Amino acid sequence: MSDLKPARPDIDEAEGRRYAPRFPWIWLLVVVGGVGGLFGFYYVRQDRRQEALREQMLTLHDQQLSELAERYLAFKHRLETWTQEAAAAGEPETWVDPRLNIAGLRSGEGLYLRIPADWTDTQERIEGAARAMEQDAITRCMGIAPMSVRGLYEKGFFLTPEWVDQIRDEPDMMQLRVFDDQLGRHIQVDAPVVLSMMQADWFLLILQQGENRRDAPVDVYLWDLHENRQLLRTRIQGRGLLVPVRLRFEGVNPAPAPARPQVRSGGAHDCSIASQIRALTEDEPVEFNSAEQLLEAAARAAEEDAAAAAEAEGEAGDGADGEAGGEEGEPPAVPEAVEATEPEPADPEAVGAEPAE
Repeated sequence: MSDLKPARPDIDEAEGRRYAPRFPWIWLLVVVGGVGGLFGFYYVRQDRRQEALREQMLTLHDQQLSELAERYLAFKHRLETWTQEAAAAGEPETWVDPRLNIAGLRSGEGLYLRIPADWTDTQERIEGAARAMEQDAITRCMGIAPMSVRGLYEKGFFLTPEWVDQIRDEPDMMQLRVFDDQLGRHIQVDAPVVLSMMQADWFLLILQQGENRRDAPVDVYLWDLHENRQLLRTRIQGRGLLVPVRLRFEGVNPAPAPARPQVRSGGAHDCSIASQIRALTEDEPVEFNSAEQLLEAAARAAEEDAAAAAEAEGEAGDGADGEAGGEEGEPPAVPEAVEATEPEPADPEAVGAEPAE
């Protein structure tokens, strides 16, 4: 008996493909097209919202800030032009307007800028130096409190064409929303501050000729912002010394002597510059007869303090019964001569005396 075999249809390959399961291409195309349409609709709508927000910001900036921006750019250009002209003129010949009284600056509002003279060749570098400007003691020693030009650049940047160009070129929607929040804050908070700074009465400029104000001179200029005229120009070399002082009061135990300060501190040089500026319209600056005498006196005081401390330690060791050092646990008394000559660091911003040459 022969083996049984299953029957197979005798068809060719092309005919056989008709019996295979068919892939639903039409439905796949429908689904892909629908998803693509949704994404396209989302991006078109997002792009329209983004352009609408951008246009809204530009319109708001133009309507509410265009006049202030024009005044701001003109004011900033005037300060930068004066700075460049002063630096290009070289060493100034001392001149003071006869009507100027330095003490009278306290009654008005002012602007203050101190930058290296090497950074005045372009307006961009002036702005960079102004943004990097740090605090000093010159204006405080003069008894005035002007506004820093650094703040004028930082708070007024939203009024510049560069800030507007950032809005025009920003492709990200989230970043545009950040700009929108910043614009509202600038209008409410920064715009009044910038307007107040542009209404200042005078502008004080100090061009630093070297790396520091101790070894190199500074050029000082002062302008009247209302009448656009110069009030003062001079070159000053800071020669300040910090005078350590310690006060002793009857019935008050002296505090432990702190570490000795540096007599040639930066604050002392700033106060020396301020003293010489005030002397241009007021009294002569405070001077010492000799700076070397002051330094020698400080050295002698240090030696006396060291000797007195050693003597006090010796007396404390010998007086085991408490007679030399007082009662147990009480430190030995310091001689009055030592207390009277013991120097104490003074505020470097409050002392600006300068030695005579």
